[in-house]
Amino acid sequence: MARHNPSEGPPSRKYNIIGADIPETVLFKGDSLVSSLSGTPRVINCVYYYDDTGSILFERLCSEPTYYLFRTEKEIISQNAKAIAGITGPVSLIELGSGNAGKTTLLVDAYVKTHGPASYTAIDINHSILERAAENILSVTPDFDFLGIVGTYQTGLVQTKELTGRKLLVSFGSAIGNLYDNELCSLLLSARAALSPGDYFLVGIDLDKETEMLEAAYNNQTAILGNLCVLQHLNWRFSGNFDIFQFRHVAFHNKSLQRVEAHLEAMQAQSINLQKLNFSFQLEKGEMIRTEIMRKVDLNSFHGMFIEYGFRPVHNWTDSYKRYAVCLFQLSDKQFESEPPLAS
Repeated sequence: MARHNPSEGPPSRKYNIIGADIPETVLFKGDSLVSSLSGTPRVINCVYYYDDTGSILFERLCSEPTYYLFRTEKEIISQNAKAIAGITGPVSLIELGSGNAGKTTLLVDAYVKTHGPASYTAIDINHSILERAAENILSVTPDFDFLGIVGTYQTGLVQTKELTGRKLLVSFGSAIGNLYDNELCSLLLSARAALSPGDYFLVGIDLDKETEMLEAAYNNQTAILGNLCVLQHLNWRFSGNFDIFQFRHVAFHNKSLQRVEAHLEAMQAQSINLQKLNFSFQLEKGEMIRTEIMRKVDLNSFHGMFIEYGFRPVHNWTDSYKRYAVCLFQLSDKQFESEPPLAS
């Protein structure tokens, strides 16, 4: 709980953050990395983007002229937050992967102005980033009770079950577009378990579009540097010997799978050794390691995924160029049984 020093003037706004930082052995599983690097194609989970350097680079990426996602989503939220609040009525907001909640402040402001005081629960893996989120939210209005939960999507959602009243679950930043099929299935099952019939799920997602614009967004200088820094992260964490100067960033629009894929291509044959994992493998010249996927959806198929898990489409908001969408779903009272599909 934030503390106030009387000499500093008016009382500081208060917030509560529960839970300890997720152990790095849970977030960065060596056995999972060995498995994914042993497969075909070789894969590094995108969680390795998000060390301190990666977080700084992502903030810089959002300012790149070709990276339209951040500012387009922010524009949609800014223009339609009042309408969203009007549809859902009073709710408790819960955000997955809140980060510093920069865009969410627009939504919070609309709910306070429309419905009065409410509550906001932020779920993120890092305690310090939740403190920044609290400061941002409470700088907009003191009329929100702020609860930060340190955890993964799944562990954080379990702790929100005790919240009373109608809920609005929020996922911005096209974050669910980075999930493989089995990961998305797991998230939707967790969301359905944490919510009650009638609760809402608000999701930002990037739409499929012309290849030129998509590839420009993921081939700027910051995107290239961020991708290469994944190898530096592995070197530091697992005592690896990746030479980033022997890899080339490759990001392309995979039209058939409706996603952009980021890869690192070996520019020469080389032996890789991750000492702490007791794991070595040989890379051939031209062989690529996939580091991230970014789904680019059409709304009909996107709605279809959510319908399979009991979420009814309520409304979509897009920018004037229809590049990006913010979609509102509502959990129905119908019972569903779903098994996670295999990752693609």
